[in-house]
Amino acid sequence: MLATRIRPVSDLRNKYPEVESEIEKGPVYLTKNGYGSSVIVSTTFFDETLAKLALYEKIVTSERQIAAGLGKNARASLAAIREKYHV
Repeated sequence: MLATRIRPVSDLRNKYPEVESEIEKGPVYLTKNGYGSSVIVSTTFFDETLAKLALYEKIVTSERQIAAGLGKNARASLAAIREKYHV
């Protein structure tokens, strides 16, 4: 689990090197006037999160297709491929 890091938004201007080093460890929550304002993350974290989201979306699509009866049996599909290509 990621530790929660909370910083005032003014730290972006006044203490950016410190904030930047924290971003490498995970998301940093920024506050403005004591209330949550934004979250900043490293580009690596962002890219990894987008990749996971894309995978989750594919899983949901697959589950919906299976529920609708559009899925195919894996064993039967492999058997058909082996028969077609004589493998």
